[in-house]
Amino acid sequence: MAEKNDLFGELEELSSGFYKQWEQSMTGWWDEVLESPPFLQAMGKNLEGMARGRGAYEEAVDDTLQKMHLPTRGDLTRVLRVASLLEDKLLSMEDTLLKLGDQLVAAEKDAVQARVEAAEARLEAREQLAAMSDRLAGLEARLAAPTKKKKPAAKRATKGS
Repeated sequence: MAEKNDLFGELEELSSGFYKQWEQSMTGWWDEVLESPPFLQAMGKNLEGMARGRGAYEEAVDDTLQKMHLPTRGDLTRVLRVASLLEDKLLSMEDTLLKLGDQLVAAEKDAVQARVEAAEARLEAREQLAAMSDRLAGLEARLAAPTKKKKPAAKRATKGS
């Protein structure tokens, strides 16, 4: 049993060593391939061809859509751009409307406050006028009340006269 474990351990070390060697050699090979000018040229030409093919495909799709009287990709792009601009404009208008609403609320509060202060001033003036009116009525009543004049006291008859 101990021999089996030793055998598996050696086999594991050996496979680990082989893997590390393989990984190092592949890394070196890929580094060489990816840095070589012919490979890079070939990849560039391949990408260029794919881009041309994609462009031709998109052009053919757009032509077909146009012939079928359907919106092309360019048409959709323009519509989306206009929709985006309209959305921005609408959001700007909403912001302006909210600011104006806030200003209106503040102005209404100021107007109500001014009305309340004016009403309070009128009430105070009425109270003062009522107090003055009461005082004046009191003064008029005192002036109008007949003053009782004291009659001169009759002379008393004295005994000797």
